[in-house]
Amino acid sequence: MAVINAKTRDGAGKGVARKLRREGRVPAVLYGGKQPSINLSLDAKEWDDLLFKEKSGLRTHRQEMVIDGSSRSLVLMRAFQIHPLSGNPVHVDFTRFDPNQEIEIAIPIHVVDEEKCPGVKAGGMLQVIHRELDITCLAGKVPDYIEVSAASLDIGDAIHIKDVQLPDGVEFHGEPDLTIVTVVAVRAEAVEEGTETAE
Repeated sequence: MAVINAKTRDGAGKGVARKLRREGRVPAVLYGGKQPSINLSLDAKEWDDLLFKEKSGLRTHRQEMVIDGSSRSLVLMRAFQIHPLSGNPVHVDFTRFDPNQEIEIAIPIHVVDEEKCPGVKAGGMLQVIHRELDITCLAGKVPDYIEVSAASLDIGDAIHIKDVQLPDGVEFHGEPDLTIVTVVAVRAEAVEEGTETAE
């Protein structure tokens, strides 16, 4: 469980957010748990380091948030916005952690056994179409990831959402025929070699 250090902030809106970012801080908000929402800010460098270290675990595991150096809450990260050009963090949403509360969350898909895939051995290429799954489950039972094996895929085969065995209590939101991974044939392109002429 990671520790997220946050400070309360006064005000909201674009002007306040821009000022915080100039000061090296990331605007954030904590809500849920039948308690009032709290406007917060995070140290940008500390947050970047935490993202690099914890990766998707920040969304799928409860974390401890320390507010103003004293108040402590268990939280889940719900949304994280980055600037499309700079890649800098723009805003983070957290919800208070209640293990018995049903939540909607996106979890990563891990595709394994590519080295065993008959289609890849035959010269095909494994294509991962979706790397995340939108699910509903209790906050206390969020899986780290969903594992999908490509061990039986031949060229032209695919694995759809309906083919995936989800853990008990986990429901998927979306079309059951949604393709997760497929193996496609690689076309060999004929390359014409030019001939050099001597002058």
